[in-house]
Amino acid sequence: MLPQSYDFAFTQAAIGMALISLEGTILNANPALYDLLGYTPPEISSSPLHFIEDDIIIKIIQVGRSLQSDHRNTNSQPFEQEYNHPLGQKISLHIHVSMVLDNNKVPLHYLAQFENSTKIKYIEKQLQEVKSALHENENFLQQMLEELSLTVLITKHGIIKYVNPAGLQLIYADSLDEVLGKSTDQFVDTSSHNTLLERREKYHNNKELGSVHYLIRCLNGHKKYVEGFSLQITFKGQDAVIGIFKDITKQEAEKERTMQSEKLSTAGQLAAGIAHEIRNPLTAINGFMKLLRSSKDKSDQYITIIESELKRIEFIVNELLVLSKPQRNHTSTPLNVISLLDQVIILMNGQASLRNIQILTQYPDKQFVIIMGVANQLKQVFINLLKNALEAMNHGGTIHVYLQIKDNEVQISVQDQGYGMTEDQIKALGEPFYTTKDTGTGLGFMITQNIIHNHGGVITVDSIPEQGTTFTVSLPQIVIADRADL
Repeated sequence: MLPQSYDFAFTQAAIGMALISLEGTILNANPALYDLLGYTPPEISSSPLHFIEDDIIIKIIQVGRSLQSDHRNTNSQPFEQEYNHPLGQKISLHIHVSMVLDNNKVPLHYLAQFENSTKIKYIEKQLQEVKSALHENENFLQQMLEELSLTVLITKHGIIKYVNPAGLQLIYADSLDEVLGKSTDQFVDTSSHNTLLERREKYHNNKELGSVHYLIRCLNGHKKYVEGFSLQITFKGQDAVIGIFKDITKQEAEKERTMQSEKLSTAGQLAAGIAHEIRNPLTAINGFMKLLRSSKDKSDQYITIIESELKRIEFIVNELLVLSKPQRNHTSTPLNVISLLDQVIILMNGQASLRNIQILTQYPDKQFVIIMGVANQLKQVFINLLKNALEAMNHGGTIHVYLQIKDNEVQISVQDQGYGMTEDQIKALGEPFYTTKDTGTGLGFMITQNIIHNHGGVITVDSIPEQGTTFTVSLPQIVIADRADL
């Protein structure tokens, strides 16, 4: 079932929601879904629910399985479905499917969100029909648009030429005079200006504009979220763009509440882990402090143990601080990844020699392999990977560092000959305070994952118990002229 922190958002949501098992059984549904599909919620759910049509359930399972198989798309996936309402009419449903995962990132259930898209589908169909007849009957178009409950906006080169009454109401305008002749830049929030520019570029290149999502500024200072679609038309004998939009501010607020619930749940898990990790050395320190009061003979030994435990607490806190630093504030520059790796290996060779371990490299036959990144952060990544490899090899051996280019990606692999990991251990990597080492905190891999993610890359793990582990970092390659200072 959903975590307890989701219960309120699930029950009170204005859009329909259902929790569905991986096999297709309806486990729970909120009141909004019963209302949308034309059913009355049962007072007590003592038996499985069956009020959603089988073809919808089958489609949800198909989409859910595609989410599980496509590791690059684990958030949600929408689809459209026709639905026969009990009152006799046919409605269009816009359904989003996402996965509910347990603490080990294993799929538990599917969460399906249902929205009635009948009206916007009907309007889109009408607009397509009207578009072909605009040259003959523009007066009919304007009359139809005046009656729509959705916002209608017609622009030419970004300048507003027409807004229907629903649009004026959306932005709290009293008359057309407050809107006509003004640029859409004045109403679209600056955070959405890049999207606005991209769509203008599409228009100039005669490309399909399609759907869009904006944050807008109303005349009274309020901000709202809208979504809709645009078409190129002829308006009063000139080329223009017509947009149909609906207010989705409430839906966005509900999504934000759901995200906050998830963040609070994650913060709770992290706090519990921190408390557990720090409680152990604090308990030891407390015990040895009591011994110090009653014994003078072993005071130096007790003080050494206390200092060791305090250093462990300091180490945990420092790694948490590194993990919390916002990486996006750093500026990426072109980097020669070969030079960067060589610097890291020179730094780690001393520790490797003490452990009777040799670090060998295998690079492409070229002097420069360029990526965009923050040098210090990427150095930290490869230091962490080499440090883990060294600590996994207790009896000497060889660490191989491979660099290859595949499909415009730079792949750097660090392969050790250590004790390896099981599949369950690999799945648990990245969880707070999970580690396979006696003195580790598990935060190093979380930091590494965050840095690689912020660089637009991915990190994968392959391991065989008692044979070794390979960590592979994939980063986008860029092609620029060779420079000796990279």
